[in-house]
Formats: sequence, structure tokens, C-alpha cells
Amino acid sequence: MVRILLILHLIFLGNSFMCHAVNISHADRKVLSAFWSYANRHRLAELTVNRRIPVIARFFLGTPYQRNTLNVAKENLPVINLRELDCVTFVENVLALALLEKYESRMQTAFVENIVKLRYRNGEIVDYISRLHYSSDWLFEMQKARFLTDITQFAGGTPYHPEVCFMSEHADRYPPLKDKKLLDGIKKIETEINGRTYYYIPKEKLSESCNRIKNGDIILITTTIKGLDTSHLGFALEQDGEIYLLHASSQGKKVMISPRPLQEYMQGISSQSGIMVARAAKTLPGSVIEGE
Repeated sequence: MVRILLILHLIFLGNSFMCHAVNISHADRKVLSAFWSYANRHRLAELTVNRRIPVIARFFLGTPYQRNTLNVAKENLPVINLRELDCVTFVENVLALALLEKYESRMQTAFVENIVKLRYRNGEIVDYISRLHYSSDWLFEMQKARFLTDITQFAGGTPYHPEVCFMSEHADRYPPLKDKKLLDGIKKIETEINGRTYYYIPKEKLSESCNRIKNGDIILITTTIKGLDTSHLGFALEQDGEIYLLHASSQGKKVMISPRPLQEYMQGISSQSGIMVARAAKTLPGSVIEGE
């Protein structure tokens, strides 16, 4: 009986590994291989998660920008694409790598598992709406899972009540929402988001809060676009005593550092109203659910 259980356990692990492995292309494996070398040169395993984040984010500098890479059939999920990134997948990939306990090729499966935990509600791929589409909802779920801490209020934020409805009101832009069950589901999620109180720092007051933003914090940029909560994501990067944005830029068509400090960068974009700030809740290697 013990032998049978052991065999079944090994078969399950093997099938699980193959499920993850099939979603990583040869090109992406090459990127991971280069990353393991980079991680060891920078001794990432010896750093706290928060200190790892800006180092890992810099690894992707120059990576081409590409949107809609996650829109594939369910059987091809989770999508692993390290060669082309948008602002969301850039943040997800950096955090998934930062949360690893070690940096070696055998951690590939753990990386994929981290992607699933960071991208999907409760870490489960169920259907299209199990993906965390709204960034404020993502922040809420990541805090609930104790991956991130929303520090916006601490950093000087004021109450923020997003009224999200963009996906349900523009369902024609999201083919899976032709399914009434999924459309009703996204409406329910929007209602839940709208019932929460978040905090944001208006961009006019960023100068008063920058001293509380740390290198590697996650920056969620709020928007005035009707029906949306945020329009962009990236990482805070401290340079010469100023906070810049390290992000996958649709305008720059690559992962890059903003040419001007964060506040100046945002002043040039009228639809950007302010920021929400999150910090990795894990601080010590191996402490999966340890908070700061």
C-alpha cells in the first residue's frame, strides 16, 4: 500500500511539473537561465525581498513592451513570457522571482507557482474572471494573502473610492465576457471593489510623501479614466535622492526608468491622478508569510 501511494504521489508530482513545464518556451528558459546567473552574481538569496526587487527589476531593463500576452486559451495558462512585458506582467514576474527561496534552475516550478499565486484570486486558475484584472482588487487580494502591505495611508494617503465598471460596461472588448455567467461575475467583483475604502496620494502632494516611499515599493498609478481604478504599475527606484519609476512603458516600448522623477513624470500625464503604494510583506528569505 505504501509503495502504491508513493508511486501515485510521484505520478502526481510528475504531471504537475509537466503542466508547468509545457508553458515555458525554450526562449523563456534561456531568459531564466541568464537570470539565475545574474541572481547569483548579485547574491540575491542573501537579500531581503524588498532589497531584491529593484535588483531584479533592473535585470529586465530594455525588455520590449507588449500588451495582451495573457489573452490565451485556458489550456495554455499560466502564461510565462519573460521576453515581452506590459506594466502588469512586469510587476508580476519581478515579484514572482523576488519571492523565491533560492536562485537555481530547479526553482523554475516554484517561479511558475508564484506567478499563479500573484495573478489569480486565491492562487487558482478557474476561469477568465479568476484573474485579478483590477489593480486595486489585486492589491486587496495580495494584502489578504500577506504578500504585500498597502502602505498608502501611512505614506500620507487620503481616502479613495474607485467606481470601477470599465470591464462590464465595455464587455465587447473582452471576448470571454460574452458568457453571461462571467459577465455577471465581473459585475459582482466590481461591486465588491466599489464597496471598499482605499487610499491614494494625489500627485500634487507626492513631494510630501516621497520620503516614505522606499526603493522597490510597488507604485499603482490611479486614473481619472471613467470606470477604472488605476492605469499603470511599476516600481519605485531611488536615484540621487529622488524617486523614479521603473516600469514597462507603452510609450517607450520597453522596460525603462522614467526620465524624470515620479512626480514630474506624472505631471505630464493629465489622466494620472495619484498613486497607491504597496510594499512586499516578506522581508526574510524563506519566510513565506512573514510580515514586516
